[in-house]
Amino acid sequence: MKKLLSMSLLLLATIRLFAASEQTGIKLWGSNYVDIAAFHFLNNSTDDSLKIGGMNTVSLKFHNSNKHYGKFEGNIDLLIPLGYTADQFSQLIEEGDSLSSPFYPLFVQGNTPVLLDIRKLYLSVYLPFADIMLGRQIINFGKAFIFSPIDVFSTVDVADINFRRHGSDVTAIKIPFSFLSGMDLITEFPRKHHEYSSAFRIYHNMWDFDFAANAIYKHRNKEVITGFSFKGDAFFGIYGELIEHFMDNFEKKYFEGMFGLDYSIANTYIFRTEYYYKNSNINNEWGKHNLFISFQYLINDLLNVSIHTIGSDVGGNEQMLMYMGQCNYNILQNVNLITYARYFSQKNEVKTLPDVEYAVRIEVKF
Repeated sequence: MKKLLSMSLLLLATIRLFAASEQTGIKLWGSNYVDIAAFHFLNNSTDDSLKIGGMNTVSLKFHNSNKHYGKFEGNIDLLIPLGYTADQFSQLIEEGDSLSSPFYPLFVQGNTPVLLDIRKLYLSVYLPFADIMLGRQIINFGKAFIFSPIDVFSTVDVADINFRRHGSDVTAIKIPFSFLSGMDLITEFPRKHHEYSSAFRIYHNMWDFDFAANAIYKHRNKEVITGFSFKGDAFFGIYGELIEHFMDNFEKKYFEGMFGLDYSIANTYIFRTEYYYKNSNINNEWGKHNLFISFQYLINDLLNVSIHTIGSDVGGNEQMLMYMGQCNYNILQNVNLITYARYFSQKNEVKTLPDVEYAVRIEVKF
C-alpha cells in the first residue's frame, strides 16, 4: 500500500511538473494609482483661483504565457476623473466633443464619467519568414523620446507625467534579414474623418549605430513623407530624424527635423535634450522651434527626482512652455509615492490651462 501510494504521489508530481512546463494561461499584472491635484489659476477675478481634481486609474497589462509561436498582449486603463477634472470631461461629453485624446466615455455615474483607454490589444503570429501583428499597438517608429516627425502612428502624450504613448489600430509585418537588419510594413485601419497612414521602413545596424530609411503615405491628404533616422553612441548618445514632406503631386515640399542627445554619469545622473524644427505648412500641435530638456537623479534604488522642460514655438508668438518637477519614492514593496508640480507659461492665454498644478500620486502595484 505504501509502495502504491509513493508511486501515485510520484506520478502526480511528474504530471504537475510537465503541466507547469507547458506555460499555458495568461499573465496578468498592473497597478491602481490615484492622482490628487490642485490647479492654480493666477490673475483670475471671475472664478475660484484654486480648483481640486484628479484621476483614479486602474491599469491592467496582460499577455499569454506561451509565446513560442504567437503572442496576445493588452494594456487597458480604466479611469474615473475626480473633482474639477471630472467637470471638464463631463462638459466635453455634453458638448459632443470627440475628446481628441483616445479616452472612450463608457457611462456617466452621477456627474462623473467613467473612461476607458485601450492602449494595446493585439496578437502576433511568428512565421519562419516574418512576424505578423494585428490590432491596437504602440509603434515606436522613430528614435525620439518626445519629438518624432516619423512617429505618425503612436505619439507621446505630454500631459502624462511618464510621457506614455497611445496605440493605433494597425496591421504590421516585420521581416528580419539578419540580427542587425530587416524591413517593416505597417498600415493603419481607416476611420471616418480620421487621417490614416501606411509606412515602409528598412533598417540596419553598423558602426554601433542604428540606421533606418522610411517612407510614409498619408491617405486622406495624399501626402508622401520620406525620412532618414539614426541612433547610436559617440561619447554622447546621439539620435536624429530628417524628414521631407511632398504634397500636391510632389509640387510642394516641406522639411522638418529632430536632433537629440542623451548622456549618463555612472548610471546616476541622466541628461537628455531634443530640438525639433517644423515648417509652418506642416499641420500638428507643435510650433516652428521646439525644445525638450530633461534631467534625472537616481538617488538610490528607491528614490529618484527629475526635472523636465518642454517648449513649443520657442521664441514665437504662440510660445508655450511646461516645466515639471517630479519625485518618485518606493515607500513599500509594491507602493509608490509620486509628487509632482507643473508650471505652464504661454504668450497667448489659454483659459482652460492652469498656471500651476501641484499633485500627489499614490500607486499600488499588483
